[in-house]
Amino acid sequence: MRASSPDPSTPARPERVAVIAIHGVADQKAGDTARAIASLMLNNPGPGATYRQADCDTHLLPVPPLTSMVQQRTGHPKSTEGGAAQKAYVPPVRKAMRQSKTSDFSADDWISTAESEDAGVVRAAKGRGPLTPRELKKSNPDIAFSDYLLFKSQRAEPDHEAYEATRVRMTRDATDANGQPVQQRIDVHEMYWADLSRLPGSVARIVAELFTIVFRLSQLGRDAVDRAAEAAGVNRKPRPPGARRWACLASLQTALDWAFANLLANLFLQLLLIGLVIAGLGGLARAEAASGAELLRRVLAVVVPVLAFWWYGYQARPGVSGRIVVGLYALLAGWLLWAQLPAHWVVGMTWLALLAALADRALRIARDRFPAARTWGLGLMALTAAALLLHVAINAAAAGGTDDLRHWVRAGMRVVEYLLLGVVAWWGVAGVLLIAWLIAGQTVPDRDAAACASIATGRLGLFVSVAAFVALSMVFWAVLTNVVELGAKNVDYAPFWFGKGIYWADGANFLHGRYEKSTQAFALTAGLTLSLLAYLVAVLVPSLFAELKVAFGTSERLGHWLGAGYRRLDRFVTILTSASVLVACAVALLLVLKQCGVSVGGRIDDAVIWVSALSQTGLKPLIFTAATLTAAVSLLGGFLSRTVPGLRMPLDVALDVDGHFREFPRRAIPRARIFSRYVSLLEHVAAQGYDRIVIVAHSQGTVISTELLRYLQFRAEQKVDARVTELWAALNKSRLLLLTAGCPLRQLYAARFPHLYAWVTAEDANGGGPSAAKVGVDRWVNLYTAGDYVGRWLWGADDKSYAQVSVAPAWCATAEHEACLGRGAHTHYFDLDQAQVARWIDWMVTAPR
Repeated sequence: MRASSPDPSTPARPERVAVIAIHGVADQKAGDTARAIASLMLNNPGPGATYRQADCDTHLLPVPPLTSMVQQRTGHPKSTEGGAAQKAYVPPVRKAMRQSKTSDFSADDWISTAESEDAGVVRAAKGRGPLTPRELKKSNPDIAFSDYLLFKSQRAEPDHEAYEATRVRMTRDATDANGQPVQQRIDVHEMYWADLSRLPGSVARIVAELFTIVFRLSQLGRDAVDRAAEAAGVNRKPRPPGARRWACLASLQTALDWAFANLLANLFLQLLLIGLVIAGLGGLARAEAASGAELLRRVLAVVVPVLAFWWYGYQARPGVSGRIVVGLYALLAGWLLWAQLPAHWVVGMTWLALLAALADRALRIARDRFPAARTWGLGLMALTAAALLLHVAINAAAAGGTDDLRHWVRAGMRVVEYLLLGVVAWWGVAGVLLIAWLIAGQTVPDRDAAACASIATGRLGLFVSVAAFVALSMVFWAVLTNVVELGAKNVDYAPFWFGKGIYWADGANFLHGRYEKSTQAFALTAGLTLSLLAYLVAVLVPSLFAELKVAFGTSERLGHWLGAGYRRLDRFVTILTSASVLVACAVALLLVLKQCGVSVGGRIDDAVIWVSALSQTGLKPLIFTAATLTAAVSLLGGFLSRTVPGLRMPLDVALDVDGHFREFPRRAIPRARIFSRYVSLLEHVAAQGYDRIVIVAHSQGTVISTELLRYLQFRAEQKVDARVTELWAALNKSRLLLLTAGCPLRQLYAARFPHLYAWVTAEDANGGGPSAAKVGVDRWVNLYTAGDYVGRWLWGADDKSYAQVSVAPAWCATAEHEACLGRGAHTHYFDLDQAQVARWIDWMVTAPR
């Protein structure tokens, strides 16, 4: 018997739809993306439909950390490496050294640790139970990497957080095919993550992150080469043919990255430290008479012991006996400072201690991002300080024990020579390694598309990092050198190596000569760096016009120009890297020959003089510009960061991509924190019982969404824990749909990190590309513009048509579909004039199964 038809007079329950909006790389504030999508839908409803906005509110959600699969399987006890009441976890020295060479994910440490904790819990064969970490890394490296970051984050015991989620409530009114009114209740929820990946308004933090990005690009290139070498079988026993060459390439890439981040950077830090010693004490030597220095010594004789005693009591909180002992030591120190030590020793050591404390603060910040940076930095700083104090003592003894701060200035210039010799030696060794690295990259066997892309990523990362660091260091030295030369003015000095045998009546002239010699290759460095910049500008100029909504040719021409530029980027980087290696080797050879007293003569000397003059000409305007910008940032940085956030957008964009891979600091791993917040929001949405859930993601938000959905689906299938299994079951009760705009999965992530994102190109959905089913959604629609320099198509061949798709949205035969929106770039997908985007969102909100 057929069921009776529903009474048409009885209104049906309105379908409830959740739209989850997740932003991409831009400088949005919390709530901006949800309001933008709601406004887009209000102003561009589907045919015969209207949207009515009800209200906009926010609510707080608890965000417990999302644990990894390993900890869930093992019931892993809480680690003692962190905790809210404890200091940040500091790895042991040996562990930090290993982590400075390679990621724990690439090493066996993570797998052995995880499986040792997994012992006796998971021993099921593959296919009959949860995969072990080793099996997971082999079969699904992207999912394994996400679980690895969660594993590392939980071992550091991250704090629980709360998320203030924005929600916009709307009602959609329309009529069905029979003319009956149909109503839907639509809630737009926002998944905001910029605060977990980007910068606050602190100027110091902005500078710290700027230098972090400089070194992290090299690390990302190193990790890409490591994964390619692992895919070639370097860890298998026995090694397959050709694996030895891959191991050689990976070792050279690691050695160059390690020497750059831990040695060269710390050498420049010591140069900065000694430069400030010369500037401060040299200025004081001219400004203060002997009586002034004596007065300062007596003031310090009182202040230093008192502050040391207070700080020890505050930090250590010793008992009464301990405080008595410390008080006695303080009195002894005060007596030595008051009556025994000469004034120049007291003032000089106080200034050195203050600068060393500031340098250590910088090293502590670096250690949170690069584990071994502080270890090597403190070692070099100890050697630098020891050499400085030794030469101060030698100078004072040679002068008959006179009380003169100029002893410190002369000792500082001697240490500058030592450090510059260290830089010359670094470049001499690096030149040999660079040649071997370049040859190894060209001669490794089995150079398939993924291998070539990984090698190109390694070259690009190392080249950009080193070139940017050298250019920034030269500009910074150009700004600082005037102050340092002022400190050395009228202080005589006899060099022991650079210009040996020449007596300088004015140390400022000696330092100025060293500055000119050290920056004479600036023109070459700047020229090579600007070559890459010029190439990128040439490729991106049409897209930048499209970003400004200025017509610049047809969408077909725009798309093919950008595609051709990206395809030739690896070849251009190879040529540029080869030229850079040759230039670096030539400069290193000339430096070594110069220090050995060998003259090359002729045209080479003329060329060196011409390049040096060109470098000084180029640096002069940069000195004024850098000094002006430094003063402006120091005085107005916080205000400008808050009121004109677009000024820091390029750094924000780089941080978003880097943050997706970053492993340090352990208590604040960006991906782990973002996943935890996203899961809490999905749990909240799933608990509301929506009929369908539409995720609308842009740019980096598309990568976060797809990787999290893949991870949750895989984890639910493994039935590791009840939380994720129940969440995925609840999500599947609703219809889960995904719309991505400007998705960089193929154009950026799979192109630059092919082994980690092999799933993007290995699957054959819709002519080749990622599968909606593997992401765990019913349908996946991808929208892109012809000039989007971050992300475009996902499926099919590389050479696609970039003509604007103007047909009405409709489901195709497959679960994956994409459409080109014509001319445009990356940041305007949710503008009010994007009617086609609104039509697709409306279609996904209303389309039948």
